[in-house]
Amino acid sequence: MKIFVIIFLITSLYSSNCLAQRKTIFKEDFESYEYNWLIVDQKEFTVRQDSGKLYINKATKNEISNGCLWYRKTITGFNADKNFSISFDGKSISSEFNLGCFDFSWGRMQQFDGVRKLDLYNLDFRLNRVRLGKFQLGKGWEYFQWSTDLRDSSLTNFDIQRNVFNKFEIIQQDEVLMVKINNKLVYKLLVKPQVGSEIGFQQCIQSSWELDNIVIGQ
Repeated sequence: MKIFVIIFLITSLYSSNCLAQRKTIFKEDFESYEYNWLIVDQKEFTVRQDSGKLYINKATKNEISNGCLWYRKTITGFNADKNFSISFDGKSISSEFNLGCFDFSWGRMQQFDGVRKLDLYNLDFRLNRVRLGKFQLGKGWEYFQWSTDLRDSSLTNFDIQRNVFNKFEIIQQDEVLMVKINNKLVYKLLVKPQVGSEIGFQQCIQSSWELDNIVIGQ
C-alpha cells in the first residue's frame, strides 16, 4: 500500500508540474476583434461576436434541416498532437434535446483549393454527461464511451444548468485525455493524439450557446 501511495503521489506531482510548465499560446475574451472570428449570418446558422461573447445558433431542428455547421479557427503555434490544455467558458441557452448542450473540436480541419482534410476529436457535451468522438474524412465517426458509462472512481458526476456559464477544461497529457467542468474531473480516456492546429465546433442540432474566455496552453 505504501508503495502504491508513493507511486501515485509521484505521478500526480509529475502531471501537475507538466501542466504548470505550459505556456499560454492563445487567449481570447471576445472584448475586441483582434482575432477576426468568422461571422456567419445565414438563414439556418448564426455565429456572431457580441457583448464580449461568441454566440452560436442553429435555427431549425435536425430532423427538418439535416445539415451541420463545421466551424474552425486556426491557432498559430498550437500542435494538437502534443500535450495541451484548452479552457473556456460555455453557456447552453437552448437545445431541441432535453439534455443537449454543445460540441467542441480540435485537430485538423483544413480546406485548400476545394480539398477538405478533416481529422479531429470532438467532445459532445450534454447537461449531465460527455462523450468523445473521432472523425476522419473517408472513414466517418468513431465514438467512445459516455462519461456515465466509465467505471473510474476518480471521476465526478455533473449536472449543469442552462443559461449559466460553466468552466470547461480539455487536457491532453501523455496520451491521456482529461475533461474538467468547474474544476472537477468528469472524463478520462486514453487517446492517440491527433495532428492539427485548429479548434472549433460542429452545430448540427437546433440549439443556441455562447462561448467566452478561451485559453490554450502548450
